[in-house]
Amino acid sequence: MSEALGNATSKLKMYSNQEQESVLSRHLAGFEVINRMGDPSIQPVLAELEQAVANEFSVEIDYRTRRDDQSKTRVIDPYGMVYWNNKWYIIAFCHLRNEIRSFRVERILNIKRTQNIFKRSKAFLAREFFLRNLLPDLVGKDGLIALIIEGRSEALDDLCLHWFLGHHLKERTSNQAIFLLEEKSIHTYVPNFLLSYGKSIQVIEPQSLKEKLVGVVSELMEYYQR
Repeated sequence: MSEALGNATSKLKMYSNQEQESVLSRHLAGFEVINRMGDPSIQPVLAELEQAVANEFSVEIDYRTRRDDQSKTRVIDPYGMVYWNNKWYIIAFCHLRNEIRSFRVERILNIKRTQNIFKRSKAFLAREFFLRNLLPDLVGKDGLIALIIEGRSEALDDLCLHWFLGHHLKERTSNQAIFLLEEKSIHTYVPNFLLSYGKSIQVIEPQSLKEKLVGVVSELMEYYQR
């Protein structure tokens, strides 16, 4: 992402002040970085995708899915790029499937520009689309449990913006946040990152999570006392 931003900003000196704002906005509009790092081997593909996102032109790609041995050629309209879990994704309208999809950049074997021009909706956010598909809505599902956390406003703000918990936020007040999650998620994923907040937050419900937190801390104490 830093290289992409550098490429965009280096071009600003070629334009007037008003044009500079337009150029920078176009180059940053489709980028949502959720993590860092990157694979240098895919930089040429990323550079081409950056240009496609910024200038809104379609590209033809040879793409191989995890299930297929052979790649398939398809034309896509790149809407935005997301970096997630050490991998780059391009969110794009796929002309082959006639729908918006996410594609792993490392699985793009070949890419070339086309003469087709598209118009991306200003309301579209690549990050929101990606996370919505990564974490499907739980509305209407049975067995959801309320996770109620009280604490300092700053800590609650941070929790509500967390990529996982924020997706399940139901209600937020000045000193409390309520999330709706599946029981397995509460006991498997939540305890470890809640411990990092120390005394700045307090779990009110469920009781089972409080017991789980005590268990995790006890195991750590026992481990380091050996």
